Amino acid sequence: MAKQKQTPKANPPKAKAPTPGQTGTGNTISSKNIPTTQSASKTIPEYWFIVLLIALGFLINAPTINYDYTLDDPFFTKDNPMLKKGVSAIPEFFTHAAYFGVFKNHDASYRPLLLTSFAVEKEIFGFNPKVSHLVNLLIFSLQILALFLLLRRLFGGYSVYVPFCIMLLFVLHPIHTEVVASIKSRDELLALLLTAVCTLQSIKFIDTGKTKYLIFSGIWFFLALMSKETPITFVGIVPLTIYFFRDANLKKILTACAPYLLVSVIYMVMRASFIESDGQKVVIGTNNNALMAATEYSMRLATLLYIQLKYVVLLIIPHPLSYDYSYNQIPIIGFTNIKALAALALIIALLVVAYKGLKSKSIFSYSILFYLGSVALTSNLFVIIGATMAERFVYSASLGFCIAVFFLLARLFKIDLVNMDFRNSAKVFYVIIPVALLYSMKTIARNDDWKSNLALYESGITTAPDSWRANNLLAVAYTKMISAEKDPVKKKELYDKAIQHFNNSIAILPGNAEVYLLKGYANDFMGNHDDSALAAYKTTLQYDPINREANNNVGAIYLRHNQYKDAIDILSKTVARDSSHTEAIANLAAAYGNSGNLPQAISYYKMAMRINPEQPPNVYQSLTNIYRIMGDSAQSKHYEQLLRQALSKPPQQ
Repeated sequence: MAKQKQTPKANPPKAKAPTPGQTGTGNTISSKNIPTTQSASKTIPEYWFIVLLIALGFLINAPTINYDYTLDDPFFTKDNPMLKKGVSAIPEFFTHAAYFGVFKNHDASYRPLLLTSFAVEKEIFGFNPKVSHLVNLLIFSLQILALFLLLRRLFGGYSVYVPFCIMLLFVLHPIHTEVVASIKSRDELLALLLTAVCTLQSIKFIDTGKTKYLIFSGIWFFLALMSKETPITFVGIVPLTIYFFRDANLKKILTACAPYLLVSVIYMVMRASFIESDGQKVVIGTNNNALMAATEYSMRLATLLYIQLKYVVLLIIPHPLSYDYSYNQIPIIGFTNIKALAALALIIALLVVAYKGLKSKSIFSYSILFYLGSVALTSNLFVIIGATMAERFVYSASLGFCIAVFFLLARLFKIDLVNMDFRNSAKVFYVIIPVALLYSMKTIARNDDWKSNLALYESGITTAPDSWRANNLLAVAYTKMISAEKDPVKKKELYDKAIQHFNNSIAILPGNAEVYLLKGYANDFMGNHDDSALAAYKTTLQYDPINREANNNVGAIYLRHNQYKDAIDILSKTVARDSSHTEAIANLAAAYGNSGNLPQAISYYKMAMRINPEQPPNVYQSLTNIYRIMGDSAQSKHYEQLLRQALSKPPQQ
C-alpha cells in the first residue's frame, strides 16, 4: 500500500491494469518504458472528448461574437492606418513594431503574424468586430484541439479522462476571459496554439526519430514568435517537457531543440534590424507600470513577487477579475509587508518542490517549472514591460496550474489513472464538475463586461477603484457621450461623472498630462466652459510643454475669444514643431484671417488642404468668404462648390 502515497510521475505507465491495491498514480516505471501508443477509452470514442471540450469552450464564449471593439482593439483594426491598406501592408508588418502604424514609435512589440491576420480579415470582411470575435473563438477552438492532442501524447499510457479533465479546467477557467473576449489578445491565442503544435512536433520527433518533425517544429515555433514575444521561453520549456515525459538522452534532446535555437537567433536578428529603429523608443513610466514608482529595487522586487502571489490566488479563486491593475491599484510594498513575505514563502516553496521532483520526474515539479517558465517574461523580474499586471499574462501558464490541480485530486482520491472513467473515479468528478460549472458561470458573467468600452470601464471602477487608468478611461467614455447627448440634464450628468473620475485619476497619479488634456476636452464638449478647459490645457502644458493637442486647443480657445495675437503666437509654434497637424494649421489660418491678414490665411488654409484634401466645411466656408472679400469671384465660387460637396457628405464616425 506504500506505493499509493508516492508522488505521481510525469512518465505515465503502460496501458495495463494496476496490481491489486495499487493506483495508476502511484505506479512508477522507468522512462525507458513509456509507451508511444495511447490507452483507448473503453466506452466513449476519443474524438467525442475533443468535440465536447470545443463545444463547451465555444458555447460559453459565444456571446462575445456580438461585442464591440474594446481597449486596444481599434489600434489593431479600424484606427490603424497600416491595417486600412489590407493585405498590401503585410510586408510592412514585418519591418515595424506592432503599434507603429498608430503611434509611429518603437514599442518593443513585434507581432507581424497578428497584424497579418487582421489585414486578411479587413480585405475580406472590412472592419467588423463580430468577424474578429468569431475568428478569436475559432482560434480558441483550434487551441483546445492542439492542447488536448499534446496532453494525450504526453500522458499516452493514462486514460483519456486525464487530458480531458485537465483541459476541462483550462477551457472554462474565468481568468481566460480577457484573452478570448479581447480582439487584440488574439496574440495570446495564436502564441499558445502555435507553441502547443511545435511542442507536439518535438515529442513526435523524440518518439519516431523522423527529421520532418524537427523541421515542422521550427516552422511552427517561428510562427509563434511572429505572433508574440513570450513563446521565446519555449526554448527552455520544450527540453524540459522532453526530459519529464520521455527517456531521451542529452544528444537527442539537444537535437530536438536545435530548431528552437536557430529560429530564436533569426527572430532576435529580425527584431534588432527592424523594430529597434522605429522612431523614438517608448519610455516606461509609472502611468504604464506601477513598479516604476518603487524608490528601491528591493521594493520593486517585493511588489512584483506579491503580484505573482495575486496571480496564484486568482487562479484558485478567480474573483474579482479586472481589466486593469494600473497605479495605484497595487501599491508598492517592501519585504516588511506580510504580503511580500507570503509571496516570497510561496515562491521558495514552489522552487523547493520543483527541485526535489526533478530527479524523480514528478508531475508537480513539471507543472511548477512550466508555470514559472511561462510567466518569466511578463513577471517584470528580468525585463520591465509596459504593464504592472494583467490576467492575460498567466494565460499559457494556467495550463501548468490545471495539470497540478488535477494530479493533486488524483493523488488525494488515489485514482487509477490507467483505467480512470466516470464509474471508478467518481470522487474526482464530484469535485471537477461543480468547479467546471462555477467556472462556466463566472466566465459567462465576466465576458459580459467586455461587450463595450463603457461596460468594461464601469466594471473596472468596481474592481480597480484605486487605478488612475480605470478612473481616466471611464471619464473618457463619459466625455465621448457628452457631445452626442441632446438632453441638457443628461448632458450635465455625464459631465459631472466625467469630471469626478478625471479628478479621481489626478488624485491617484498627480502630474499626469494625459488626464488634464482629456479633462479639457470634457469642458470643451460641454460648452460655455472655456475657462475650465483653458485651465486644464495649460496644466497639461506644464507637464508636457510640446503636447500638440493641448497647444492647438489653447490656440482654438484664444481664437474663439478674439485673442488673435495670442492664438497666432501659440499656433505658429505648434505648426513649426509639427507641420502635419492640419487642425492647428487651419486654426492658424483662421486667426490670420480674423486679424485681417488674408494672404497668410489663404496660405495656411491651402497648406492644410495639401496635407489632407478632405477638410471640414468651415475651411471651405472661410476660403469662400476671404476670396469674396478680396473680390475674386471665380475662386469664391470654386470654394463654395467644395463647401456644398463637403456638406453633402455624411459626418465621419
